[in-house]
Amino acid sequence: MVRRLLAVSVLVLMTASAHAAAPSSEISGLFLTTRYPALTVRAGETTTLDLALHNYKLPPQSLMLSVPEVAAGWKATILGGGQPVGAVEVAPNNEEDLQLRLEPPASAAQGDYHFTVEARNANYDQKLPITVTVGKQVPARLKLTTDFPALRGTSSTDFKYKVTVTNDSGHDATINLAANAPKNFQVTFTQAYETQQIASIPIKAGQSKDIDAAVALPHQIPAGTYKLVLHAKTDVTGADLPLTLTVLGQPQLAVTGEGGRLSGEAYAGQSSQLTIVLRNDGSEAAHDVKLSASTPEGWKSSFDPKYVPQIAPGGRQSVKMTLTPSERAIAGDYQMTVTGDGDNGLTDSANFRITVMTSTLWGAIGIAIIAIALLVVVFAVARFGRR
Repeated sequence: MVRRLLAVSVLVLMTASAHAAAPSSEISGLFLTTRYPALTVRAGETTTLDLALHNYKLPPQSLMLSVPEVAAGWKATILGGGQPVGAVEVAPNNEEDLQLRLEPPASAAQGDYHFTVEARNANYDQKLPITVTVGKQVPARLKLTTDFPALRGTSSTDFKYKVTVTNDSGHDATINLAANAPKNFQVTFTQAYETQQIASIPIKAGQSKDIDAAVALPHQIPAGTYKLVLHAKTDVTGADLPLTLTVLGQPQLAVTGEGGRLSGEAYAGQSSQLTIVLRNDGSEAAHDVKLSASTPEGWKSSFDPKYVPQIAPGGRQSVKMTLTPSERAIAGDYQMTVTGDGDNGLTDSANFRITVMTSTLWGAIGIAIIAIALLVVVFAVARFGRR
């Protein structure tokens, strides 16, 4: 007997479960719905409710639309596609979006007001009751929030804050965006995942939107911590968001010649000097800078000093370079490259044009040889020409 009762119980549970899991596709008919059949508004404030007319498994249905019950002094209008409509046609297994615009009188007292929206034809009559409560004015309020209010990086970093703007007011609003930042800082706003810069953004009541606030730094900004404030404003309220930005020091090495000159002169086989200038255009000291040169084959080069322990931000260091072209170098222009390498991958290089000239000593020797040869010829002619 117990086993039989258990079997019956299991069968009942399985049947109930099967009915509970019946797919929604078995629903058929017409339904007029709204997400908020009861809501609170301010006196004198126009309110728009979203409506939807659903057709499940029926042929196309054409229905007349009306608001047979309207609170005294109120104005009710049904909208479709932004225009007042009096009828709608719904295709099978489809829905049509509508809106009910309610305009209360400015003198409407606090309390509940009742409306009924109706969609009907010869076979169907759908009525949707709606209750609107006129209450106290909801204070307008905005919020600005971010998960990362403090960012760090070098002067070349792309600083970008992810910010959420929330409209905590009882009505839609256009939010104006602005920023207070240090001198020569540039702050621009874009909507999240977009590139077009914006100065304001529309946000519906009770909703939020994400924006990006990008900060462009001035050239050669000193290392340090900087403060800025983002502002969101409407005509009646506003919100502020304090932010901090820390710029880490970064050296910037530059290799050049004295007075910016990138050329020099030398004689084949002879040593000459060239002044190399190392500059640090960054915001932090450059450490352990070593010099090297790439010269034509057979040339020799050396630096004094070859190693510079430190160059302060904005500082410079002059280095004497001794250059000796090959003895076989012919007159003309040659190129060499001077490179400076520091800690943490710091590097820079410059190309110099070196003009090799012929030595005046060898020119004098050549003239002397030519003169001696001429004298020998003259002597030979004078002596043997008489015979």
